[in-house]
Amino acid sequence: MAVRLKAEDATDKNWRIRLHFTDLNETHLLWLENSVLHHAKETNSDSDVNATLNLTHPLFVSMLVGEAGLKDTLFSDDLSVDGSRIDLVRFFSLFEKPATSFAIVTPE
Repeated sequence: MAVRLKAEDATDKNWRIRLHFTDLNETHLLWLENSVLHHAKETNSDSDVNATLNLTHPLFVSMLVGEAGLKDTLFSDDLSVDGSRIDLVRFFSLFEKPATSFAIVTPE
């Protein structure tokens, strides 16, 4: 995810997003600092966050690779949000989709 961050748009942003994988019973923290995305496995869930995304790991992977559409995520029983949905949308809007096609060999 860090390589997809639009760093110029992340200037002066300091959002903290908690990802709770309900199927793995794991919690991870993502935060922005100095236009850089940071990650840590969270052991203390008392930290102050803008939003918590509760979802299954397969759904998260599907979201990252672009397989899960809006309907899949919004109406899924595998996803819930605690905290500011606006901050969560703003956070994820800082990431660009990777190019899906590129020339492997270019003609001379």
